Amino acid sequence: MGKKKQPEKPDYIKLRRTAYEYVVEQGKTQKEAAQILGVSEKTMSEWANEGGWRELRKTRQSAASTARENIQRIISLLSDKRLNIEYQITEAIDAGDADLEIRLRKEAGRISNDMAYQNKALGELNKEKGATLGMYVDIFDEIFRALKSYSPELFEQTIEFQTLYLRRKSNELG
Repeated sequence: MGKKKQPEKPDYIKLRRTAYEYVVEQGKTQKEAAQILGVSEKTMSEWANEGGWRELRKTRQSAASTARENIQRIISLLSDKRLNIEYQITEAIDAGDADLEIRLRKEAGRISNDMAYQNKALGELNKEKGATLGMYVDIFDEIFRALKSYSPELFEQTIEFQTLYLRRKSNELG
């Protein structure tokens, strides 16, 4: 006769849920989460494999809000770089170095083009009409954060549903 599987203990369930939050929702590595929670890397890997955490994490990272944030960071970095080149152009003019000024102006133009491209991509993300996978993930996260705040117990009871629903939408829209 086969061994009957024991129900999971509440502390174990909470620990596993916290691991899920660290790895899938916050983007920590399995190793980091294992160290924080004091569980073995083997256990963390088993949980991740059983729960399909890699796919769920990838889906979350493709969310529209994440894409917008990434593009905004790129634009900010390009803007800083462009501003720095403007200072260098001024210095080249003051030093009378026309060759350096021309090279710097070309580089500034290239950066401006990159910024325009990123701004266009950001605009496209902002005007998307249809329900994308990223939109579902964003809305899904917001709803379940509110549920967790309202009733942590009810939230804990919906974890399996959350995983299954997100997988289904990922397959539909992925």
